[in-house]
Amino acid sequence: MINLAVVGLGKWGRRHVESATASGRFRVVRAVVRRTESALQYAAARSIDLTTDFSEVISDPRVDALSLITPHALHVAQIRKAAAARKHVLAEKPFALTRADAERAIDACDRAGVVVAVGHDNRFYPAILELKRLVDSGALGAFIHAEANLSHDSMRRDTTQPHGRAASGWRMERAQAPSGALTHLGVHRIDSFVQILGRIERVFVQASRNTLEAPWPDSVCLLARFGNGGTGLLGTSLATPLNSRFQIFGSAGWAEASGPRDLDQYRRASLNRVSTNFSDGRCDTREFEGVDSVKLNFEAFADAIEGRAAFPIPGTQMIHVAAVLEAAARSLQTGQPAKVD
Repeated sequence: MINLAVVGLGKWGRRHVESATASGRFRVVRAVVRRTESALQYAAARSIDLTTDFSEVISDPRVDALSLITPHALHVAQIRKAAAARKHVLAEKPFALTRADAERAIDACDRAGVVVAVGHDNRFYPAILELKRLVDSGALGAFIHAEANLSHDSMRRDTTQPHGRAASGWRMERAQAPSGALTHLGVHRIDSFVQILGRIERVFVQASRNTLEAPWPDSVCLLARFGNGGTGLLGTSLATPLNSRFQIFGSAGWAEASGPRDLDQYRRASLNRVSTNFSDGRCDTREFEGVDSVKLNFEAFADAIEGRAAFPIPGTQMIHVAAVLEAAARSLQTGQPAKVD
């Protein structure tokens, strides 16, 4: 059993606690919070020791690994401190906001001999794995184009109003979202682009601000050029009701993954159906049972810690996704296409 400390015990931090525990591979022994009052009852019921001091946790010899559900801009410094203390670490997405920061974090973990992982749980969705199988098998023919959208308005407090008040807290800080809604939400689909279709060479981003209290653009459109010559289009918005889809076009057919319209179901799996249409007239739609993808992410983390298998998201891809986000932010700033370094 691996002793885990969870850093950040809000709604998603509690999901980490429940899914890590459900994996049967982790025992959550400590948690770091900003204020203990709101988490006392929850932690006590699960025998989790609370603290507000991150340094206290990484110096605790009982703790083998950390999961970070913290402000995006803090991830790299926290990962490097965890590595220095010889703690394995899983950071929620986005792993880092720039290529250089991602490289520094991964290098620190490599030198310390600890596992570094990222919380891109979408990689474990059956629907995503089916899209990857269709692409890798050549069933869709040569890759031409991909289109995806991931949107919801749950970060707004009052969605009954045209411009409902935006949620408060660190997510509303400009520094935490240099590429706007792409940083908070669209990064899921960027990672899926990289997982299934490979490296992205160039991006061009356009955006708008619709939620009046957000200091960053809440609706973003990204055009991508892949290294294999294909193109991509990604839309993401935090100002419109839930939409989740991902379509890949090839010379012999297309495949589209779509998701639920209910937010509670979405939080379990944002894609749960795959439809295909082939040039020979065949078509099909498959429904996939929901899985606890966060639990599967933790199981993969445990396998890597115990030396059973490498973590399935290589460091090169963690770095590349950060580089895409950095290029997207640069394109937003300049209004011009940006090369992904």
